[in-house]
This record gives sequence, C-alpha cells and structure tokens, in this order.
Amino acid sequence: MTTATMTPSTILEPTLELQKLLQQFMEDTATADLILSVLQTMIRLSDSQSAFLLPNNRGADCSGAKSNQLYWQYHAGYEGVKKQIEPHLTKISHVFQPELCRTEPLFANTSCAVLTAFKSTLLWHSLGRVAVIPLQSSMGLHKGVLILAGRDTPYYASMIEHIEPFISFCMNLLLLDQKGLLGNSHTSINNSQSIPISEPKLEQFKPFFDHSVLPHVITDVDGTIQQCNAATEQLLGYPENKLVGQHIARFIPKIKLSLHHLEQEKSLQELKAYTRQGIALSIRANTQPLIEDESLQFNITLQDLRRNDESKAHQQAREKRIQKQIRSTLRIARMATQEQAPFAQLVQQICELTAETLQVLRVGIWLAEENSPIFRNLCQIDLNQSAYSECLPLILTSKNPFVRQIEQVQVLALGNLSESKNSSHFLSSDYYQRNKVQTLMSAGIIKEGQLIGFLVIEESNPVLWQEDQFNFAREVANYLHILVLSNQRQRIQSALALQEEQFRLLFFDSPMPMLAFDQESFQFISVNDAATKEFGYSKEEIAKKGIYDLVPPSCVLDIHNIVSANAQKQHDYHVLETKMQKHSGEIIDVEIHSHAITLSNREAILMVALDITQKKRIEQSLRQKQKMEAIGQLVGGIAHDFNNITNIIRGHTELLELKLVNQDKAQKHIQAIFKATTRTTSLTHKLMQFSRQQQISSEPLQVNDVISDLVEFMSKSLTNNIQILLELDHSTPTVLIDRGDFEDVLINLAINARDAMERQGTLTIKTSQHTLSEDHVLMTRDRQAGRYVCVRVQDTGTGIPQEIREQIFDPFFTTKDKGKGTGLGLSMVYGFAKRSGGFLDLESIEGKGSSFQIWLPVLEQDKTTEKIETQDEAHLIPELKVPEGTQALVVDDEEDIRSALSEMVSSFGFVVTEASSADQAIQVIQSGQHNFSLMLSDIIMPGSMNGVALAHWAKEQRSNLRIILASGYSENISVIDARKVSCHLLKKPFGRQDLLKVLSSWDWPKNKE
Repeated sequence: MTTATMTPSTILEPTLELQKLLQQFMEDTATADLILSVLQTMIRLSDSQSAFLLPNNRGADCSGAKSNQLYWQYHAGYEGVKKQIEPHLTKISHVFQPELCRTEPLFANTSCAVLTAFKSTLLWHSLGRVAVIPLQSSMGLHKGVLILAGRDTPYYASMIEHIEPFISFCMNLLLLDQKGLLGNSHTSINNSQSIPISEPKLEQFKPFFDHSVLPHVITDVDGTIQQCNAATEQLLGYPENKLVGQHIARFIPKIKLSLHHLEQEKSLQELKAYTRQGIALSIRANTQPLIEDESLQFNITLQDLRRNDESKAHQQAREKRIQKQIRSTLRIARMATQEQAPFAQLVQQICELTAETLQVLRVGIWLAEENSPIFRNLCQIDLNQSAYSECLPLILTSKNPFVRQIEQVQVLALGNLSESKNSSHFLSSDYYQRNKVQTLMSAGIIKEGQLIGFLVIEESNPVLWQEDQFNFAREVANYLHILVLSNQRQRIQSALALQEEQFRLLFFDSPMPMLAFDQESFQFISVNDAATKEFGYSKEEIAKKGIYDLVPPSCVLDIHNIVSANAQKQHDYHVLETKMQKHSGEIIDVEIHSHAITLSNREAILMVALDITQKKRIEQSLRQKQKMEAIGQLVGGIAHDFNNITNIIRGHTELLELKLVNQDKAQKHIQAIFKATTRTTSLTHKLMQFSRQQQISSEPLQVNDVISDLVEFMSKSLTNNIQILLELDHSTPTVLIDRGDFEDVLINLAINARDAMERQGTLTIKTSQHTLSEDHVLMTRDRQAGRYVCVRVQDTGTGIPQEIREQIFDPFFTTKDKGKGTGLGLSMVYGFAKRSGGFLDLESIEGKGSSFQIWLPVLEQDKTTEKIETQDEAHLIPELKVPEGTQALVVDDEEDIRSALSEMVSSFGFVVTEASSADQAIQVIQSGQHNFSLMLSDIIMPGSMNGVALAHWAKEQRSNLRIILASGYSENISVIDARKVSCHLLKKPFGRQDLLKVLSSWDWPKNKE
C-alpha cells in the first residue's frame, strides 16, 4: 500500500530555513553574508547546482559607469561544478548583465533556449538549464536579478512559488542596503565567490542595448544616428530606418554632444524631444562617449520625464509608505515563521497589521476547505468593529473568472463595486452594499498552481492602488501561504499522532494475531502480542524469524502465492486458508487475511492469522452430520418400503402355511420364506436404527445396569487377551433409551475395538455425567444444552486414519474383508445416539486408539413419572376366544398388507371391515352401521390424519375400543401420545403370532346388540 502524501518534513524545511535567515538578520549579520546564505538555501530547495545574484547599483535605467558585483554559490556535493564555473565567472557575469532590466522570469531548459536567450554557447556548457528571476522593487526599480542553474529536470513556475519567500527576502535585503555593502569590490565566503564587473566594451554592451526598456541612441562624433533600439522607436514614433542616418538634433534640437562632460551628474541634460506627431516631450538625456575601432561615438540614454512628474513631497510620502511596508513585511514574516501562537490568532494579527499598514477599512482572509471549492471566511478585520467572520461560504470552482485571473496574476484589483452589475465578481452585490465596499484588492494564496485562499483588502472610497501596495499585498499573501502550510503541517502531525495511536490500538493491542513481514527478505518487521502468544515465541525470538519459519513445508506455496498476489496488486485484499506451525511444532489450521502496506519505509505484507482448527473440526462435524441426515432420510424411506414389502410376504406366507398345514413339501418352502423374512427384518431393523427413527419401545434406564448385565456376555465375545475395564459413575441419572438397541450398540463397539486391537489390548467402558452450556465446544448446530450422561468406549487399537473418519458412519462402509462385516455397525451406533436425543463424538489418534463417546440426555423428572409399557415377554399364548359377531376395522393404505391383516383377523373370529385411509375409516365409523370392538391401523398413511390422530378421534367416539397401531417408520410420531389413548404398538414387520399375543392379552365381552 503506497500513497503519495506530503510529509511534515517537506512542509517544515522552507519554514525553518526562513526562520534561520530572519534570525541572522536580527543579529545584524552582514548583508553580503545573508545573500550567500539565501543562495545556498535556494540551491537546496530548487535542486539546482549553482545560484547567482547580480545586484543593480546603476539606477532605474540599468546603465552607467558604476560597476556591479556578482554573488554566487554552488552545491557542496558538486565539486566539479566549481571547477567548471570558476574560470568563466567574468564572461558569465557579462552575459547576465543585460538581464538586469528583465521584468518577467525566464526559463531556458534546453541548449537551444539558452543560446537564443543569452546569445552564448558558453552558458549551456558551464551551467546547463537556467532560470532567471528579476528582483523588481515596489517603485518599479530593477534591484537585481537572481539566476538558478544546473537543475536535472526543467525549471517551471511552481518552483518559483516554492522559493518565493526567499526571493522576497533577497529583495528586502537589497532595499535595506543603506550602507552600500553590496558595492564592495570582492567578497569570498565558504564555497562562494563574488566578482566585480568592469565596464563592458561596445560589443559587450550590444545585448544590453538591444533589450533595454529605456531608449538608447548611438551617434557618431558629429551627431548622426548610427543605431537605436526598439524603446527609441516607441518613444519618438519613428521606425529604425527613419532614424538611422538622421542628425540627433532633428529630434532633440538643443542636445549637446561634448567630451568635456565626463562625470555622470554633468552629462545629464533636460530637453524637449519631438515625436513623429509633433508632440513635445520632456526628456532627460545622458550622453556617454564610446570608443569603437579607434573612432569616437556617443551613447545617448533617454528618459521620459513624464514618469517623474511627482512632487518631492509625493515621492517622500511614497518612500515613507514603502519603508513602513518593509517593516510590516518583516513583522509578518516573524509571525508566520517564528511565533507559536494559535493559527487563528496569528491570522487575525496579520490582518490587523495589514489594515494598519495600508490604512484601509477592512481586511479579510478566505481559505478553501481541503479538496473542495468551498471557501470560508477565516477572519475579517474592520476598523469600526471587533474581528468577526462572514457566515456564508463562497463556492469558487476552477472555472470561476476570479479564480482563473488571480491564479495567473496573483494580485487583482476591482473598482466601482457598489455600482457594478458584473456577475463575475466573487463576492455578491449584497455583500458590497451591506459593507459599503467601493474598491478592493485581492492577493491569492496559491499552492501548486491552485488557489487555496486569498487576502481581501477593502475600501469604501474609490482608490487607485499603487504598485508598492500591490507588492506588499503579494508578500503578505506569500507569508500567509507559509503560515497555512505550517498549520497544515501541525494538523498532519496531529493526524499522524492520532494514526499512530489508532495503529497501536488496532495492531499491538488487537486480540487477533497480526504479523507484518518484508516483501523482499520475508523477515518480520513487526508482530503484536497476540501473535507471539498464539505461536509461542517471545518478541526477541520472533524478530529473528521470517514468515517461512512459521509455515510447514507442505504449505510454503500458499505463502508464496500471498506474496505474489500482493506484489502485483498492492491494494487488493486476500483471504487464504492454510496451515502454520507453532514454536512447539504443533500444526494448526489458519485463515490468513493479507494486505500490502508500507511499514518503516519498506514494502511489507500485513497478515491477520486466525486459528480455525476448532472451527474446521466443527465444520467437519456439521458436514458429516448433514451428510448422515441426508443418508438417514434416504435409508429411512427405503426401510419403510422394505418393511411393508416384508410384512406383505410374511403375512401371506403365514396364511399360506395355515392352508397347507398337512403338506410337508409345501411347508419346507414356506419355512424357507419365513427364514428369509427374518433376515430382511433384522436388516431393516438396523437400517431403521441408523435412520434415527423413534423407538417405540424406549424406557427409562440406568446405563450402568445395562452395562453391568452385558459385560459378561461381552467378555465371552472378545478374546482372553483383551481386558475389559469398567469405570462407572454410580450416580448417573436415568436416560430414556431402547434397551435392546443400547445393548446392540455396546456389542458392536466392543467387536470393532477387538478388530482394531488385533485381539490384544484394553477396552475401557466409562460412564460420567456432565452439564453442557450453550458455549461449550461440543454444542454445534441443533445440539441442545443441558445435562447428559456420557458413555465412553475406548480401545488401545491402531486408531482411525484421518482420511476415512468422515466415512465410517456411512451405511455399508467397512474396512473389513468381504464377508466379514455388513458395514452397518457404526451406522447403527450413530443412529441410536441421534434417535435417543443425543449425539456421538469421536476422538482417535493413529497408533494410540479410538474413543467413541455416546452422549445421552438425562430424562427430566416429570417424564420419569410416566409409565412406559414394554412388550410382554415370551410366554405361552392362551387360547383366543372372541364372541361371535365381534367386529374389527383394519386400516392401511397398502392393499396387500390390508388384505393379509384382514384375513388374519378374520381367522381369529372377527368380522372385518377394511379402510384405506384415516378419512375413510372415520366415514365408516360415522355411518353407524358397525359396532367395532377392535381397530388395527397403520400409523403412517396419506391424507390429513395419521394413525395416532385417528386413534385419538376413535377413542373419543367409543372409549372401550381396543386399538393396535403398527408402523416401521415412526419419525415425528409421539409414542407417548399413542400410549395415552391405550394403544398397543406393533413394529413392522410383524406376524400372525405377534398379533395373537396382543389380542389374547385382552378380554373380549360379548357385543350388545
């Protein structure tokens, strides 16, 4: 995760540098030394290799005999630059001299641009790229020029904005140089050097002559014009070809050319010059003799005196105003860079000082919200009232005319505002009228070429702003820019501190194990306490580890995929399940959430490693349970149909046996059919047990009693080399189970344990009682919290391999040889636990053995009070005597079963009526044509009612009605509800003898007619 953000150091550096320079200024450091320090600072901030400052000591016309002095600095890390520049300093200074009259910055970023701008091939070979920045005072005086050179990338305007405070500082130094310190002939400090510039010859003067903003004329000794520049053409209104060859007196009649006026002050002549239109202009002429090819010539510099019509009092007032502005600028600079007062207070003080300096009615500052076109009034200073802020914000997009203009010129003036109807003004007409604003000046606060705020100076009277006032407003805006950046830096630092605190809370104090490692070395950069605790390392130990030290060899590719994915798409979030290794060597399942970040200036990957070992175990258990439920439903349906088919075969076989009782050959075949139905009945019973169908013969039992009664039989079933240990908790409460099924479960588990131990080992049967809460690890979906009895059957065998643990409870799955097992043993155990309202849990370690835990819910006290009957034990069946005419109703949806049962009941002496559903049976009873003493009904039937509901209804109609309910598939049927209506329950498939046992147990009184 990498983001391009401005760090506090980049914001802080210019501010600190300016503070140092201001401190040196306050300590009365020499002006020359300060200039050299500023040059060195600008070299660093602009990424340049060298910097030059050429002051102008010759006046506004940039000409004269007085020599100028060049100051220069080079980057300390580029010693070759000094060797490259030093031999050519004099020539370089002559090339720069014509730039003293420049009014706009120049950027020459190619060899062609440098050659075109300076007419010199030397400059490109010595300096490379060049930026020329004019230093022009508030009064329009050209105080010097600043040159930056040797930048690796092109110079551009926003770079000038970055060093604008230092350019202003240089200008203030030049303005305050009252002692003429900059006129010294030579100065050398550290890695810097300054050289005097001698008066150039004519060929050296030529570039300056061509580019000068003042009119220049060169005549021969007689006064005939030889050359003139563009400024002369503009002043007199003649093209150059009309001036060259004419006598100078034609245009300036009283001009005198004399070799006797060699001093500067005696060579000035105030005369009248006549333009092409015949207009007389007041001018001042400065004549200087030149020697060219041993011939005498005159250089005449002309100055339009129309620009100097101000009175001396006016000039003194302006100079006084400028001095006041300079002092205020220095105070504002100290406020913006050195004072530690709150941001709002500093802004208010700057507004107050600006209003006092310019003597205006109102000064305000507007700042934009971050990344928003909404500007809010931070402070408003009004001389007539206390400081306040405008409530309504401004919405100024980049397309607003005011924004476009002020971004280009930085300072903008508007007049006649109370009468103006121009909608392009950034403030509303209501604002102008309410505050009586007639004139305003606005200076932009610009960052990276975009407007982020502006200073507004307002007056209630028409004002013609002067250039020095524009310059002062511009410098105030520059220092406000520094103050705003400093405030942003402080906010960034506060935000960073908050982020650090949040990171500490989210990372180090997180309860989830979090690890960050380097993308290249894979070594850990940082880990939190939860990770060290999870993986068992100390912080010192894990600091020396890498991510691959915590991963088993089989999962190395997973970590490699994480690194590759995050390296290609750094802002993507990845989730992966794999395995990791603890310090103890334990392998755990983990879910890794990873994300690419930048940490400690290194490309890293942050991982959240969640231990899901227990979760995987529970999920595996749930999957197994869901699978078993699905199989159970399938098996239950098949068993139900199989039961019905078996019941049909058995019923009709018994009827056939009665009819062929004296035919021995037929009886042999009938007995074979009986034997087959017995086998299918046993198989169906096991399938029904697996499919968790309700037991219709469940009863309250003590599991310890059943185990104690069965242990002798189990010992005989096992070999003498297998020892059975009993660890029984004799305080275990009662559970509701089918005794026969429970005995089958224990025998099946014992036989499986015998085979797993290869007929030698220890079989431990242990009982205990537990209370499982909702958050217990065993409480997965649809398991109920409460009291349980746990029956643990544990062996010392080979254990169950991991790869087949999910299959061992499947019906017909077996690891035994063909013919040695049906594969229904463990399926029956699983079905018994579920059918009894509990669950089955397995613990197995390969090579050490397995432990099957049957968890059975404790029977509540109110339920134990119910007496649940069991089928009669085998005894001699008395003869069944049914009074003649006793009526019976047989209800079953299977026609073959219904016909067989009807014939059986008829053979016992009953008069039988048949019904194919509960609805039809009700219709038969309600018809009033029958007086039934017996109803034999299937439980599961199609229609709106099942057999139990039919029994309830029938008992309400006739309380002495005897009812037998039969079913092989009693899912969702309440056995207790059936017994409440005194129903006898028969499990399908049942035979004639089973039915006779039930019927013979009742007394059959004679029906009353």
